[in-house]
Amino acid sequence: MKLTRRLYCGAMTRGLSLYLDVLRLWAAFMVLLAHWAFPRFTGGDHLWMRRHDLGGDGVVIFFVLSGLLISFAAERRRDEGAGLFAVDRFSRLWSVAIPALIFCYVLDLIGQSAMPDIYAAVGYQGGVSLEALLSGATFTNQIWFWNIQPGSNGPYWSLGYEAWYYLIFALFFFAKGNWRWVLAGTAALIAGPKIALLAPSWLIGVWVWQVIKSGRLQALSRTLAWTLLIAPLVFYFIAHSSFLHWQLRAVSEGWFGPEGMALLGPSDTFLWSAVLGVLTGAHVLGAAAVFSGEAKPVGVKLETAVRWVAGGSFALYLIHFPVMHFAGALLPGGIEDTWRQGFLLLIPILVSYVFAEVSERRRPALRAWMRQQVQNVGLLQKLEKSRA
Repeated sequence: MKLTRRLYCGAMTRGLSLYLDVLRLWAAFMVLLAHWAFPRFTGGDHLWMRRHDLGGDGVVIFFVLSGLLISFAAERRRDEGAGLFAVDRFSRLWSVAIPALIFCYVLDLIGQSAMPDIYAAVGYQGGVSLEALLSGATFTNQIWFWNIQPGSNGPYWSLGYEAWYYLIFALFFFAKGNWRWVLAGTAALIAGPKIALLAPSWLIGVWVWQVIKSGRLQALSRTLAWTLLIAPLVFYFIAHSSFLHWQLRAVSEGWFGPEGMALLGPSDTFLWSAVLGVLTGAHVLGAAAVFSGEAKPVGVKLETAVRWVAGGSFALYLIHFPVMHFAGALLPGGIEDTWRQGFLLLIPILVSYVFAEVSERRRPALRAWMRQQVQNVGLLQKLEKSRA
């Protein structure tokens, strides 16, 4: 097993790991910019970001990276079993999600009382919803056709997808024989069709890791590797220049009708999400081929800085929107004032990284504590069996 771990870690080279950090950081900023471009924050100055749905694209990139990294982590720690795998995954989510639910409701209560109009756009009218807190903490906020949003925190929806992808993957990966199909299928049925519609992009990430792990990319020429890295970017910009994402959404609306599309919620762009998932997967394969060596990709100081900034990207993604609403409710000036628009972008970034220090970066301690509890339960069970 130690040899297997070395092989897996060898496939995840230092250069590729750093590039994935850059990519997830960029995805977080895509979402941030897309939300900053709402007219209630910046008027009509940056509506092109809304027209090109940068936020939706950022989430799809997150899903692909998640599928890749979760499958990598599962294979590297297969011998530890499903229990500790679950601890690792839930500690990752809860380390940011639980504090975010509390913190963002505090901001919402203050901000909404100061300027109700800015919160009306996201349907928040004050108060704290117990249903939203419980469904958010258990990641059941998006199962089937539920679309339960905690306060103004629009980005929280994706956690209600991500957690179910973790669960379905773990059941299939760790279960034996035909049981893997039964258990994973049951979990997928509970999650519902809406979550299933965006699953292809997550599964593409799983497939990408299998290709990287196989070592087949090392046989590619440098020309082909760079082509695989760059060509998806070119196609992405061409697709967006023709608004292919909206054309595909129109196709979906022809199938389901306006009422059906409303039920799909964040999954209403599932056709474009699948296309973007393929493009992202191909791009990452190109990056894996280009960065296949173990040479230092950049200087140590720059690498440390990139990893630190990327290490707060989950917090940035999850709390920037409520912080932006809060700042928008309290800042003076008009929505077209350049200084105000700048602060509405800067404040969420600064607050998010302060928040990361007490949440995302405290995840190792939470994981260690949760692992200890699971291991203690296992020891007690073994002791009881030995006494029986």
